[in-house]
Amino acid sequence: MKNLIYQVWAGEMRPGCEYSSRLMKEYAKKVGAEYRLDISPNIASKLVKSDGMYWEWLNPIIDDSFLEYDKVLVVDLDIYPRVNLSENIFDVEIDCFGLCTEPFQGKYRASTNINGINAEKDLRWSKRCFDLWKVSMPRDKDNFLKVYNAGMVMFSKEGIQYARKNFMPFASYTKATQDLGRFYSVDQNYFHMEAVRSGRMTEMHNGWNSYIHYVTGPLGLTTPINDSRDKDTKFVHIQMRGADFWDEEKLFKITNRPVSEWNI
Repeated sequence: MKNLIYQVWAGEMRPGCEYSSRLMKEYAKKVGAEYRLDISPNIASKLVKSDGMYWEWLNPIIDDSFLEYDKVLVVDLDIYPRVNLSENIFDVEIDCFGLCTEPFQGKYRASTNINGINAEKDLRWSKRCFDLWKVSMPRDKDNFLKVYNAGMVMFSKEGIQYARKNFMPFASYTKATQDLGRFYSVDQNYFHMEAVRSGRMTEMHNGWNSYIHYVTGPLGLTTPINDSRDKDTKFVHIQMRGADFWDEEKLFKITNRPVSEWNI
């Protein structure tokens, strides 16, 4: 098996990104995978008129150089493997696409409206997907629309080939959804829709994308930290404003220690 961990960044690398890159490169070596970091590759971004940087992580479904791999793991540069992680993510069996949910997001968006992201807009987006492409979006156990996070996505070889053949052009999706706001018309919701439409998506254990971020209330006030880590956490997604600029010591604490020990 020939596997790859892929990370991509637009512009000058920040300290937090460099730390993620180093840890992911070390992890790739540990599990016998190759590692690739692209800086401002301008591949996917050429296919959309605006917000091109958001689309670059989808380069594996455009660039022929990715076709040689059995699996490609795309990981954001704000994701960090926990210390002494031994499990091999490439041992996880997936169909075409493997990704994790954000299990709290549906409930959270029902009571907030942050940067135009809310439950009402989710429903409008879901209806648009059904009206235009006959895609019925899945719901969680509490009947909220599921949210899939594109910060960590695994492609099988068949998945890359499927996407190249069947996914709609980025610009077509953006044009059809741009009135809903930028969040709903760029990469994550695009991939969410196409992965669900394929019927070939595998929901991976959330331990592979355990997120930490501030919980922001309706008035924009920062309140408690939402920490989804548990004993099964393997990768930690630090979605905290300014974290790209933090040093390794601080990011190590957030990745591996309880909130009470952070002292940040």
